[in-house]
Amino acid sequence: MNPKKLLAQALLFEQEAPVYSKVKELFSAVKKYESENGVFVLCGKRGERVELKNREAFFAFVSELSSVAMQKFEDIHNYFNAATRKENIEFGGDSKNRYTKVFDGVVLVKKKGEPPQLFQKETLGMLENIARFVAVENAETFLTIDAKAEHFSSEYFVYLGGYGNSLTRSFLETKEVEFFLDYDIEGMHIYESFAMQNKTFHMPSDLERYFSVNAYTSQKLYQKQRGRMKQNYPKELEVLVTLIKKYASVLEQEIIYEA
Repeated sequence: MNPKKLLAQALLFEQEAPVYSKVKELFSAVKKYESENGVFVLCGKRGERVELKNREAFFAFVSELSSVAMQKFEDIHNYFNAATRKENIEFGGDSKNRYTKVFDGVVLVKKKGEPPQLFQKETLGMLENIARFVAVENAETFLTIDAKAEHFSSEYFVYLGGYGNSLTRSFLETKEVEFFLDYDIEGMHIYESFAMQNKTFHMPSDLERYFSVNAYTSQKLYQKQRGRMKQNYPKELEVLVTLIKKYASVLEQEIIYEA
């Protein structure tokens, strides 16, 4: 499945109901999504036009497909207008209700007790002697990490903003990295996407305490992500997998060490 091809087909619904032949790959993917999530999104068949019946569910599917929260067709246009996937504007609610741009030519690093600094490829040599970093998924957590810094193995933090841009990913390949991500299915997939010799997923000793409190968890996000849960994950993720299945919920990283 080619996400960009499916997103291009999704844009065809912006003006009118497209004919089946122009969106058949998207139609097939949406039907699988409908089955997995118990929703009805598209109506149509071969030789006819396909109608969009559930706009909210349609954009939930598009968001999952692109790993960028989307609510309207303009958001899909923004996705394609970005030079690379990680230049995309990240939309969302709650603590992510602002626009965040992460560019391929920049690595954002923060040392405990100091303001964040931007590094370009030609200035990354300044970080050459630092062996260990903590990679932080979300912007709010990254900017306020000093309050939680004592819980991590390094005083240097790198902002990912999701899967991380190409320069950040290449920079971290030679480092020891502790990943502080959302405690959800997407967070596990982000972790798996990084290839390096020494990496760990940050697991608080009392992680189950957070999962056991409904006010901290999100069943809605779990329902959205569960269709992407795999049968097998690395051994170091077994505790998280067990908790997600046990409570049928997930956690966003912002709550950790706050409650």
